[in-house]
Amino acid sequence: MLKIQTWIKNEILRKVSEDIKPDEFNAYFKLGKEMIKYIKNPKNGWVWLAAPQVWFNKRLIVVSLIKDWDDEKYPTIMMINPVIIEFSPETCIEREWCLSVPGKKWEVLRPKNIKISFIDDKKKEITLYLSWLSARIVQHEIDHLDWVLFVDRLVK
Repeated sequence: MLKIQTWIKNEILRKVSEDIKPDEFNAYFKLGKEMIKYIKNPKNGWVWLAAPQVWFNKRLIVVSLIKDWDDEKYPTIMMINPVIIEFSPETCIEREWCLSVPGKKWEVLRPKNIKISFIDDKKKEITLYLSWLSARIVQHEIDHLDWVLFVDRLVK
């Protein structure tokens, strides 16, 4: 069972995560499936999670690709070794929150659109163009892999 750790108790959240090597993929696919199960559980009600939040210093995130807050038919996917390869110059400010910083919601400025590359759960390299909410969710989770918390990006 996964245990979410807060930023105060989890030193891994302040370390850069390591790439997952091809010979490790199968082991981390199992973790990714557990993470998806966790966020899809209605008791938890989340749409994103990064491996460092559950004590694994590896580049793995699971995200729900939501178009807007009313979207009920969104896919939830696993991304291994995700890399943002392009950011749009257009930005937007939205409120964010995080499992690792419970009870806090603050305004964060982020690029509105991104192009991302990652390995999926079938070991295929995928490139996606994401906008608005999906782009924000992915950026937030990749920040966890790069030791950044949303509290580091607050709008002043």
